[in-house]
Amino acid sequence: MDAALLSLFGSPDERQIDGLGGGTSTTSKLMIIEESDRDGIDIDYEFGQVSVHDSTIDYGGNCGNMTTVVGPFATNENMVDVPDNGEATVTLYNKNTETRIDQSFDIVDGCAATVGDHKIHGVPGTGARVETTFYNPAGTAERGLFPFDEPVTTLDVDGVPVEMSVLDVTTPVVFVQASSLGVTGTELPEDIDTDPEFLNRIEQIRATVCAELDIVDSPEDATVESPGFPKVAFVAPPTDYEATTGYVSESEIDITARIMSMQYLHPVYAVTGASCTAAATLLEGTIPNQMADVPDGERVILGHPKGKMVVKANVNNDKVESVTVSRTQRPLMEGRAFYTLETNGQ
Repeated sequence: MDAALLSLFGSPDERQIDGLGGGTSTTSKLMIIEESDRDGIDIDYEFGQVSVHDSTIDYGGNCGNMTTVVGPFATNENMVDVPDNGEATVTLYNKNTETRIDQSFDIVDGCAATVGDHKIHGVPGTGARVETTFYNPAGTAERGLFPFDEPVTTLDVDGVPVEMSVLDVTTPVVFVQASSLGVTGTELPEDIDTDPEFLNRIEQIRATVCAELDIVDSPEDATVESPGFPKVAFVAPPTDYEATTGYVSESEIDITARIMSMQYLHPVYAVTGASCTAAATLLEGTIPNQMADVPDGERVILGHPKGKMVVKANVNNDKVESVTVSRTQRPLMEGRAFYTLETNGQ
């Protein structure tokens, strides 16, 4: 199946010119969705991160932005029972992370609403709000909330000790203080993606953790065998900076953060990564907690390259009960796509 999916996306090719992919990590993703036979679950789904540059699909984790569309898609395809109008709640099960998810959104004439006033930074205009809650989201890689059993650990990365926090909330994320990498945390994609030395260094950090978690046999294998998971983020205290959509004041955010996606800087911030960042911000002793202006309550505001993102993290002592994010969605198209499979080199 992967060969067919790679052909559909046009991978490997940096432009994915012979496929449906958009030539970036954020536009080269897929969901496989089916009705569930699990008790209390409506829909099962599996996420795949399709590599642009290699013939690989990474099924090692989940995608929060893509998760946003699962409930509405299932509704529009008559896979779940919903009211003709009003609010619907669909319960999902992510097979990658074995996580239960509740998703609430408005219904208009039996279909998921597509028009609304919810605004998120990085997306033009407004749209219909979808609220997604991930329950008991820690330990998706079966190593617990803290895969190294402590809020901060130090690993040798190519002969240099690197202090980091590694947490697994909706997805495993490696957090490093931005200043320890020689950056401010306010950088934009064009600053990071044109710096091969930085890209190599931060991938070395990610690859070292990948091997330490036994996801791959050695750091050298990580970029090919598990390019998308774990993720790596660098964080800084709340800081004034110019985002691509306008000025962000330090008083508007709780933490400044940037996250990598498939070896390049994410142009906004991965939703699963944001969920982990919000939880880490509220967990005492972690690097995000040390960097942040820690808020009261559950609401954490992250500053990212496009502006701000709000995540609610329900943290009780050292247990993450749930994380909630709100995004928007609408259908763009439906139809048939075609693939080719090479045979005997032809």
